[in-house]
Amino acid sequence: MKLTKIFILTIGFITLIGCGTNDQKNNLIGIWESYETHHTKVALTFYKDSVSTESFGGEMRTNSKWKVDESKIYLKQVQHKDIILKNNLNYEYELNKTKDTMWIKVDNGTVNEFTTMKKVTENPFTSEL
Repeated sequence: MKLTKIFILTIGFITLIGCGTNDQKNNLIGIWESYETHHTKVALTFYKDSVSTESFGGEMRTNSKWKVDESKIYLKQVQHKDIILKNNLNYEYELNKTKDTMWIKVDNGTVNEFTTMKKVTENPFTSEL
């Protein structure tokens, strides 16, 4: 009986942790466009299993795998075409209450290395092509 309770509590705990991560991931899935004027426009497109980053008018595009927790986005094997640029790249992020605006910066970067992004319905570079 005691073993059954421990088993049920363990399964419940694992389910709660897994659901929290899925919610955080689901909050990011979609297209995000930077709207700061102090740097080049960037678009992040989060898919269920990958993320693409576009910049320089859509000329530069990277792809990577990703994970997320409540405060960081973890990119793995960031590649441009067939070349891996970085094995790991982490970002600190924060969403507003309505989850349509994101503040993001490179993990351990300076305060000036931030970007504010808004969730959009289409990639800003697609319409420019």
